[in-house]
Amino acid sequence: MHLLDDTKKIDQLNTGFSYDSIYSLPDQCAYAWNSAQELEIPSSYSHASSILFCGMGGSSYGARIIKSLYSDKISIPIDIVSDYHLPKYIRKNVLIVAASYSGNTEETISCIKEALQFDSEVIGISNGGELFKLLKSADKPVYKFDAEFNPSKQPRLGQGYMQMGQIAILKKLNYIEVSDKDVQDTITFLKSRNSLHSKQVRLTGSPAKQYATFFENRIINIIGAGFLEGAIHAIRNPFNETSKHFANYFILPEANHHLMEGLSFPKGNKDNLCFLMIYSPLYEEKIKKRMELTKEVIQKNNIPVFEINLVSKTKLAQIFELIQLGSFITFYLGMLHQINPADIPWVNYFKEKLK
Repeated sequence: MHLLDDTKKIDQLNTGFSYDSIYSLPDQCAYAWNSAQELEIPSSYSHASSILFCGMGGSSYGARIIKSLYSDKISIPIDIVSDYHLPKYIRKNVLIVAASYSGNTEETISCIKEALQFDSEVIGISNGGELFKLLKSADKPVYKFDAEFNPSKQPRLGQGYMQMGQIAILKKLNYIEVSDKDVQDTITFLKSRNSLHSKQVRLTGSPAKQYATFFENRIINIIGAGFLEGAIHAIRNPFNETSKHFANYFILPEANHHLMEGLSFPKGNKDNLCFLMIYSPLYEEKIKKRMELTKEVIQKNNIPVFEINLVSKTKLAQIFELIQLGSFITFYLGMLHQINPADIPWVNYFKEKLK
């Protein structure tokens, strides 16, 4: 029996409940979409001249997704800070969205303390922690979610709360247009796909398990474009954290200006690398052509290319379709490496040494 068909072995390795959290992505999205819109927010928050997101790691996914998904719809600039300090241009008329799953991310806390000195329009999203206390004491709105559907307690596996929560907040503030039907259709689609990616599905019928076997002994390089850029970032990180596996990503058309000349050396590239192309029928025609030509160049360098072809109907649904599939792939890849995907020993080591 293949390891990925051995549900008992999977359960033995899944002591941190990573699988359970991944399976609950649709429930996380539904909860956040409904509850975040109930948050009371001052009307002045709807009149910002720009939006600045502050977040690190998994807590920055929502910002990156919103920026790539809605950049052609939002009429004001969007910026993202993943650092300790705010840009100098920040003043009162900038909407600052602070995202920290735990509420204790030190870089985000540092930025928000600076923002409060300017009396900026600050809003937060977290499961509690110092961020929640800081914003409540400053009489600023903060969306605190109940993480019932993330039993792993790992921020990267509770992204339905963070991503859909921020989308709901910006919709409430009239910065983006998102219909309830689009969200409900997305959630319905995700629930239907859970059965395809379930641990009970045998390797021969499971795309997620098959991808994991393809990637087991190779460095993964993800390629995509446009509105999917934020989601591609959001699946790259779990390859690192969940699978303990090296992965990178490149975005077209930018990568076409440098990447292709870097495939020849080292000579071991054909044995050590692989590429994962993320295809969408919603890409513009220029990008579709670039995707095919990029694949051709990679294959001419004798490096394996694998493909994900997204099938859901809207850009919003495809964002979450990719995140869901990526989460299952990284979980099963962790199973192949026979590790508990929830554990992050080196991140914990690093944080302890920083104290």
